[in-house]
Amino acid sequence: MNTNDFVHLLMRFQDGALTADELVMFEAAMRDDSEKRRMFAETQLRSIALHDRFRQEAFRVESAPIRKTTWITRSIPAMAAGLVIGLFSASIVWAISSPQATTERLSSLLNGSFDEDRLERGFPRQTGFWSGDEATIRDGQLHFISPGSDSSDPTGRAISCDVFQLVDLRPLRANLSPDGDSLLELSAEFLDARPPNSKPSVSFFGQLYLFSGDPGSLHQTWPQSIPEALASGSAQVTTLGLDAKGKRTLTAKCLIPALADFAIIQIAARPNLRPAKLEKLSANNVKLTLKTQPHLPERIVQRLHEN
Repeated sequence: MNTNDFVHLLMRFQDGALTADELVMFEAAMRDDSEKRRMFAETQLRSIALHDRFRQEAFRVESAPIRKTTWITRSIPAMAAGLVIGLFSASIVWAISSPQATTERLSSLLNGSFDEDRLERGFPRQTGFWSGDEATIRDGQLHFISPGSDSSDPTGRAISCDVFQLVDLRPLRANLSPDGDSLLELSAEFLDARPPNSKPSVSFFGQLYLFSGDPGSLHQTWPQSIPEALASGSAQVTTLGLDAKGKRTLTAKCLIPALADFAIIQIAARPNLRPAKLEKLSANNVKLTLKTQPHLPERIVQRLHEN
């Protein structure tokens, strides 16, 4: 399994989206390759550290004048590991329950409706336009044409047609809540217009990765640099041609670390049997949304002791 395939499985593992067969392949890849084990461990530790940073103020110790308080003795990183599981469902609860929660569609992602036909080839080197594998913009739709290899690894196996946009996040810092969590949400519509039950099946992806540093240099190391992302989110769906559901909307989410300078927005179509042509597969209505949540109320855990 090459690095790109493993990273796709790793991101899906983070989202709890691996099938039983994929989990077997994922574990086998780590068993046979120490570098993949290292990538997995670094990604898990980075995720735990980030969630610890966002949550630690919610566990501030306070003493009670009458009752003796026994606090949870596990370390904050260990607690953060458990919090990863319920992160996004909890975020939804906060957004609904608090009138201070805000949602803002960001204009920093350009041409999300594909009204302009500018489309470059290769991984983007500057912000503000779509670039990637062979695709075309026609009638307000992005049409996937052919998978391509990565420029930093031209001999690598081409498994999906990927289109990217670099988005500068630094102007958003003034809008981020100093007391709560800010969530970046990517949504995109995908359409498989082939006849029903077409083979092979096709998987669509919507992914976002947040990095610090210079966005203009990332093309030199992509996709090997994916494990260095400060945060990431991924969503996918598999289709077999046009059905009653029609367009599928995918939504990927991730928290915005304070050190994040830019985001990589990625939309992709992957045939699940290769080689195969990508026909009648398209994307549209790509949106980037900032959701700012209020501070998580403190929850004090106490145990009473008899005098």
